[in-house]
Amino acid sequence: MGEDVWNCYEFSWLGDKSCPRAAMLRVVVPCDSEHMVESKSLKLYLNSFAQTRFANEDEIIERLKADVSKICGAPVDIFLMNIDRENLSGELTGNCLDDLAVCIETFQPDATLLRPKKAAGSESVFTHVFRSACPVTGQPDYATIAITYDGGAIQRESLLAYLVSYREYAGFHEHVVERIYRDLMEVGSFSLLSVEGNFLRRGGIDINPFRSTHPRSQPFARVSRQ
Repeated sequence: MGEDVWNCYEFSWLGDKSCPRAAMLRVVVPCDSEHMVESKSLKLYLNSFAQTRFANEDEIIERLKADVSKICGAPVDIFLMNIDRENLSGELTGNCLDDLAVCIETFQPDATLLRPKKAAGSESVFTHVFRSACPVTGQPDYATIAITYDGGAIQRESLLAYLVSYREYAGFHEHVVERIYRDLMEVGSFSLLSVEGNFLRRGGIDINPFRSTHPRSQPFARVSRQ
């Protein structure tokens, strides 16, 4: 189970008396949707509303929800968020992997790098050095990857080496996080596993895929670097 959270920072429309309005837009797509939306096309779609007049925010939400749900082949949730009032970022919990002494020898995804521990355990870890590439443009996609697990255990050094191995891999954000989740499930006997990728924004949009054996235990919050 899981979801893809898209935060869109460049959304504007015309309100009462044609006065421009602006808000942050959040789109939540279920992970089992039939289709994904390409980020540039979503940006162009949202920007097309800059000169569109809406009577109220409910009208905006219904319009966007209908259009995006149709494209994705699944019902999506749409939220308009006040730019000044929303607390959009949260604090990461757990241990950062970035200072571990690891020798990196490959920059293409390699699940054989993962080494399980014999003793079961539970922990939350994260890294800020994750990088992959856009399969369309070849541009770099930087992200914070956060992983929480219980009932199994992975050697931290091997986990960091595995995550860094994506550095020259071209893949959409959703596919990347899905692959990490599936690779980890193959290695560890987890009673709980969640993987979240907080990708930095490009074109005014950040994308945050979440894959897990269980529903979210806390509401979504973006990381401060986004």
